[in-house]
Amino acid sequence: MILTDKEIRELCLENSQKPLIAPFKEEYLQAASYDVSMSGNIRRFGSSVQTIRLTDQDVIDEMYEEYNLSEKGTYVLKPGEYILVQLNEKICIPQNIIAHLRPRTRFTRAGIMITDQHCNPTYEGYLQVGLYNVSPNAIELVPDLKIGQLVFEQLASIPSKEKWYCNKKDAAYQNESEFIGAKFGLNELSPQARRLYEMIISGEL
Repeated sequence: MILTDKEIRELCLENSQKPLIAPFKEEYLQAASYDVSMSGNIRRFGSSVQTIRLTDQDVIDEMYEEYNLSEKGTYVLKPGEYILVQLNEKICIPQNIIAHLRPRTRFTRAGIMITDQHCNPTYEGYLQVGLYNVSPNAIELVPDLKIGQLVFEQLASIPSKEKWYCNKKDAAYQNESEFIGAKFGLNELSPQARRLYEMIISGEL
Protein backbone atom coordinates (compact mmCIF):
# COMPACT_ATOMS: atom_id res chain seq x y z
CA MET A 1 0.00 0.00 0.00
CA ILE A 2 1.34 3.43 -0.99
CA LEU A 3 1.03 5.93 1.85
CA THR A 4 -1.07 9.04 1.27
CA ASP A 5 -0.54 12.48 2.73
CA LYS A 6 -2.58 11.43 5.78
CA GLU A 7 -0.30 8.54 6.77
CA ILE A 8 2.88 10.44 5.92
CA ARG A 9 1.83 13.40 8.04
CA GLU A 10 0.90 11.16 10.94
CA LEU A 11 4.24 9.34 10.88
CA CYS A 12 6.07 12.67 10.79
CA LEU A 13 4.17 14.29 13.64
CA GLU A 14 3.24 11.48 16.02
CA ASN A 15 6.80 10.36 16.81
CA SER A 16 8.84 13.27 18.14
CA GLN A 17 11.94 11.11 18.72
CA LYS A 18 12.08 9.44 15.31
CA PRO A 19 9.77 11.18 12.87
CA LEU A 20 9.54 9.73 9.36
CA ILE A 21 10.89 13.00 7.92
CA ALA A 22 12.59 15.86 9.75
CA PRO A 23 12.17 18.72 9.40
CA PHE A 24 8.59 18.23 8.23
CA LYS A 25 7.04 20.96 6.06
CA GLU A 26 3.39 20.78 5.17
CA GLU A 27 3.99 22.56 1.86
CA TYR A 28 6.35 19.76 0.78
CA LEU A 29 3.66 17.13 1.34
CA GLN A 30 1.88 15.89 -1.78
CA ALA A 31 -1.11 13.55 -2.19
CA ALA A 32 1.06 10.41 -2.09
CA SER A 33 4.66 11.62 -1.76
CA TYR A 34 6.90 14.12 0.01
CA ASP A 35 9.22 16.55 -1.79
CA VAL A 36 12.85 16.60 -0.67
CA SER A 37 15.42 19.34 -1.15
CA MET A 38 19.17 19.56 -1.66
CA SER A 39 21.46 20.95 1.01
CA GLY A 40 24.63 22.93 0.37
CA ASN A 41 26.80 19.81 0.63
CA ILE A 42 27.97 18.69 -2.82
CA ARG A 43 30.54 16.12 -3.84
CA ARG A 44 31.88 16.00 -7.38
CA PHE A 45 34.44 13.76 -9.01
CA GLY A 46 38.00 14.90 -9.55
CA SER A 47 39.20 15.77 -13.05
CA SER A 48 41.81 13.01 -13.23
CA VAL A 49 40.85 9.83 -15.07
CA GLN A 50 41.99 6.58 -13.51
CA THR A 51 41.17 2.90 -13.29
CA ILE A 52 39.61 2.15 -9.93
CA ARG A 53 39.38 -1.27 -8.34
CA LEU A 54 36.19 -1.60 -6.37
CA THR A 55 38.16 -3.30 -3.61
CA ASP A 56 40.61 -0.38 -3.24
CA GLN A 57 38.61 1.65 -0.73
CA ASP A 58 41.34 4.26 -0.13
CA VAL A 59 41.36 5.24 -3.82
CA ILE A 60 37.56 5.31 -3.93
CA ASP A 61 37.41 7.60 -0.90
CA GLU A 62 39.85 10.05 -2.55
CA MET A 63 38.00 10.41 -5.86
CA TYR A 64 35.54 13.03 -4.53
CA GLU A 65 35.95 16.79 -4.24
CA GLU A 66 33.91 18.85 -1.76
CA TYR A 67 31.97 21.90 -2.92
CA ASN A 68 30.14 24.04 -0.36
CA LEU A 69 27.09 25.42 -2.10
CA SER A 70 26.07 27.44 0.94
CA GLU A 71 29.30 29.44 0.72
CA LYS A 72 29.45 29.71 -3.07
CA GLY A 73 25.76 30.49 -3.57
CA THR A 74 25.22 28.49 -6.75
CA TYR A 75 26.60 25.47 -8.57
CA VAL A 76 26.63 25.23 -12.36
CA LEU A 77 26.00 21.63 -13.38
CA LYS A 78 27.72 21.17 -16.71
CA PRO A 79 26.37 18.99 -19.54
CA GLY A 80 27.29 15.36 -18.86
CA GLU A 81 28.32 16.10 -15.26
CA TYR A 82 27.30 13.88 -12.34
CA ILE A 83 27.39 15.05 -8.72
CA LEU A 84 26.22 13.86 -5.31
CA VAL A 85 24.16 16.17 -3.10
CA GLN A 86 23.01 15.60 0.45
CA LEU A 87 19.35 16.08 1.26
CA ASN A 88 18.20 18.58 3.88
CA GLU A 89 15.74 16.06 5.27
CA LYS A 90 16.60 13.21 7.60
CA ILE A 91 14.44 10.13 7.17
CA CYS A 92 13.77 7.37 9.70
CA ILE A 93 12.04 4.38 8.12
CA PRO A 94 9.90 2.20 10.42
CA GLN A 95 10.15 -1.60 10.39
CA ASN A 96 7.08 -2.06 8.17
CA ILE A 97 7.76 0.62 5.53
CA ILE A 98 10.12 1.15 2.60
CA ALA A 99 10.84 4.38 0.73
CA HIS A 100 11.61 5.09 -2.92
CA LEU A 101 13.31 8.27 -4.11
CA ARG A 102 11.92 9.38 -7.46
CA PRO A 103 12.46 12.36 -9.77
CA ARG A 104 10.21 15.35 -10.13
CA THR A 105 8.75 15.75 -13.61
CA ARG A 106 9.94 19.32 -14.13
CA PHE A 107 13.57 18.27 -13.64
CA THR A 108 13.45 15.35 -16.06
CA ARG A 109 11.92 17.69 -18.63
CA ALA A 110 14.78 20.12 -18.08
CA GLY A 111 17.33 17.32 -18.54
CA ILE A 112 18.35 16.69 -14.92
CA MET A 113 18.15 13.04 -13.91
CA ILE A 114 18.05 12.02 -10.25
CA THR A 115 19.24 8.61 -9.13
CA ASP A 116 16.62 6.19 -7.89
CA GLN A 117 17.19 5.04 -4.33
CA HIS A 118 15.52 2.34 -2.30
CA CYS A 119 15.46 2.69 1.48
CA ASN A 120 14.98 -0.49 3.46
CA PRO A 121 13.09 -0.77 6.74
CA THR A 122 14.91 0.83 9.73
CA TYR A 123 17.23 2.98 7.58
CA GLU A 124 18.04 6.31 9.20
CA GLY A 125 20.06 9.19 7.81
CA TYR A 126 20.49 11.93 5.23
CA LEU A 127 20.52 10.47 1.73
CA GLN A 128 23.23 11.35 -0.78
CA VAL A 129 21.48 11.81 -4.12
CA GLY A 130 23.03 11.65 -7.56
CA LEU A 131 22.19 14.39 -10.08
CA TYR A 132 23.13 13.94 -13.74
CA ASN A 133 22.78 16.62 -16.41
CA VAL A 134 21.82 14.89 -19.67
CA SER A 135 20.90 18.14 -21.40
CA PRO A 136 23.21 20.18 -23.70
CA ASN A 137 22.86 23.14 -21.31
CA ALA A 138 24.65 24.16 -18.14
CA ILE A 139 22.09 24.34 -15.33
CA GLU A 140 22.43 26.46 -12.21
CA LEU A 141 21.62 24.82 -8.88
CA VAL A 142 20.86 26.65 -5.63
CA PRO A 143 20.52 25.52 -2.00
CA ASP A 144 17.13 24.19 -0.82
CA LEU A 145 16.03 23.34 -4.36
CA LYS A 146 13.34 20.64 -4.24
CA ILE A 147 14.95 18.01 -6.45
CA GLY A 148 13.02 14.81 -5.80
CA GLN A 149 10.17 13.11 -4.01
CA LEU A 150 9.93 10.24 -1.57
CA VAL A 151 7.21 7.65 -2.00
CA PHE A 152 6.49 5.41 0.99
CA GLU A 153 5.06 1.92 0.81
CA GLN A 154 3.74 -0.22 3.65
CA LEU A 155 4.87 -3.85 3.68
CA ALA A 156 2.55 -6.84 4.05
CA SER A 157 4.34 -7.76 7.27
CA ILE A 158 7.34 -6.74 9.38
CA PRO A 159 10.53 -8.34 7.99
CA SER A 160 12.67 -10.71 10.04
CA LYS A 161 14.59 -8.72 12.63
CA GLU A 162 17.98 -9.96 11.43
CA LYS A 163 17.17 -8.51 7.99
CA TRP A 164 16.50 -4.99 9.26
CA TYR A 165 18.95 -2.50 7.77
CA CYS A 166 19.96 -1.27 11.22
CA ASN A 167 21.02 -4.82 12.16
CA LYS A 168 23.17 -5.50 9.10
CA LYS A 169 26.92 -5.64 9.70
CA ASP A 170 27.58 -4.00 6.31
CA ALA A 171 25.01 -1.19 6.70
CA ALA A 172 27.57 1.42 5.65
CA TYR A 173 25.09 4.28 5.38
CA GLN A 174 23.09 3.83 8.56
CA ASN A 175 22.86 7.10 10.55
CA GLU A 176 24.72 8.96 7.81
CA SER A 177 24.97 12.65 8.65
CA GLU A 178 28.28 13.49 6.96
CA PHE A 179 29.23 12.45 3.45
CA ILE A 180 30.07 8.78 2.94
CA GLY A 181 31.16 7.74 -0.53
CA ALA A 182 30.81 4.41 -2.29
CA LYS A 183 31.62 1.54 0.04
CA PHE A 184 32.75 -1.75 -1.40
CA GLY A 185 34.49 -4.74 0.11
CA LEU A 186 35.42 -8.32 -0.53
CA ASN A 187 31.90 -9.35 0.44
CA GLU A 188 30.73 -7.71 -2.81
CA LEU A 189 32.70 -10.30 -4.79
CA SER A 190 31.84 -13.88 -5.58
CA PRO A 191 34.07 -16.52 -3.88
CA GLN A 192 35.98 -17.04 -7.16
CA ALA A 193 36.52 -13.32 -7.69
CA ARG A 194 37.53 -12.88 -4.04
CA ARG A 195 40.13 -15.66 -4.34
CA LEU A 196 41.50 -14.10 -7.55
CA TYR A 197 41.78 -10.70 -5.90
CA GLU A 198 43.55 -12.16 -2.87
CA MET A 199 46.02 -13.93 -5.16
CA ILE A 200 46.78 -10.65 -6.95
CA ILE A 201 47.32 -8.81 -3.66
CA SER A 202 49.57 -11.57 -2.28
CA GLY A 203 51.67 -11.71 -5.44
CA GLU A 204 50.63 -15.25 -6.40
CA LEU A 205 49.56 -13.92 -9.79
